[in-house]
Amino acid sequence: MEKISRLDLLRLYLRSFFVQTGWNFERMMAFGFTWILLPLMEKLCPAKEEKEKFLRRHLSSFNANPYLATYAVGAVAKLEETRVSSEKISRFRDSLRGPLGALGDNLIWVNVRSALLILGIILASTVGALGVVVFWLLYNIYQVYLRGRGLTKGYALGSNVASDLRSRYYPQMIKWISRMGAVFLGLFFLLKLNDRISEGAENPIVFVVIVFLSILGFRKNINPNYVLLAGVLFYLLARWTILLV
Repeated sequence: MEKISRLDLLRLYLRSFFVQTGWNFERMMAFGFTWILLPLMEKLCPAKEEKEKFLRRHLSSFNANPYLATYAVGAVAKLEETRVSSEKISRFRDSLRGPLGALGDNLIWVNVRSALLILGIILASTVGALGVVVFWLLYNIYQVYLRGRGLTKGYALGSNVASDLRSRYYPQMIKWISRMGAVFLGLFFLLKLNDRISEGAENPIVFVVIVFLSILGFRKNINPNYVLLAGVLFYLLARWTILLV
């Protein structure tokens, strides 16, 4: 029986950066997912009939967060290597759609992207274009790591891959990145409002309230997006009240 080598896993990893290739509303990322696995099809399915079955089971609709889709790639590769039946592989792949989508969206779109974007804005306003470069580097270094972690964990655990998704790693990462986002947000308002405190009577009050909201967000794990929105709304309300008075 053919075995998947480290070189094969490396090929899957490199191909995973194109997982959204061919994305469409009918099958979503199924085309990209199948394209990633094509080297395995050539290695594990010598007969034409086996290749046809391989394509049929993987071209069905599939979707996940693109950075965590490698969990499914690695786990499915393990199942294909051990010759698990097509029905079990299809059911298993479908069962990963919800967890990989929800976990990835919460981690990446809600927390990592928000926190690093605030940091990038702070740096861009103080050191210029370097802030954009820092944001781009940190964001992509982390997503490159996540892709590799997903593939190696998925292949090592196979059908038990959910155990890593339920581990302490992701809740802890979401918790601390959310807190960092709140800290960055407080620092952002500190820098931007510090030079305006003496401009109007409402500014010191707005400054204190926004710092308080940032500290509250840090302690309560509140999404930095919500803290930012609350701060902006409070500032607009204060300005509107002063104008009316």
